[in-house]
Amino acid sequence: MLLQLFQQDASDVPAVPGASASQQSRASPSGYSQGAPESPTAEALNTLDEPVWLTIKRDLKRIYGNLVLVVFPFKNRDQQSAALRNWDLWGPMVFTLTLAICLSAGSQKPGSVFSLVFATLSAGAIVLTCNVVLLGGNIGFFQSMCLLGYCIFPLDIAAVITIWVTNIIARWIVVLVALAWSSWASVPFIAGSVSPARKALAVYPLLLLYTCMAWLALIR
Repeated sequence: MLLQLFQQDASDVPAVPGASASQQSRASPSGYSQGAPESPTAEALNTLDEPVWLTIKRDLKRIYGNLVLVVFPFKNRDQQSAALRNWDLWGPMVFTLTLAICLSAGSQKPGSVFSLVFATLSAGAIVLTCNVVLLGGNIGFFQSMCLLGYCIFPLDIAAVITIWVTNIIARWIVVLVALAWSSWASVPFIAGSVSPARKALAVYPLLLLYTCMAWLALIR
């Protein structure tokens, strides 16, 4: 009886003049539409049907934008903080693989060096996140991985240069400049996540990690 009553009530709903069949089918017994009509831009925002080149082009633009915001410390800090919140892993993956490949090139055990660099950076992200959280800060694992990945870009440049430069003095200069650049780019992010009294404790593991990577680039 109740089922027949609801069916009868639904059949008594008057049709809306000028409405399509799909809109009338969404009408409720109370006469109101269930859900808003689809947005005309919903199909345009769908990335499943777009060409692969457009997807790659958009990702490359995003990597470039985040790289500029994160690696160049003289830029607007508000935009840099927004870039850290909207983290991505494509750029960090590219720069981490580049550093691992450059440091392992020409070594007697390239596989071991590659694994060492990749594992050290991954473990560094975990240690950095745990350290900031224990110090009362607020940062996520993927945020720290994004930060480490983008800020090792100067070390990538140093690793590429040291492949061709054999003069020890020139190698020292290149590595020290890259280490200072990476630290200058990343320290404000970590220092801003904790209280001023604990900045040194939060920054220390990050500097130690970059120093290890710079030393590997120097002695390769």
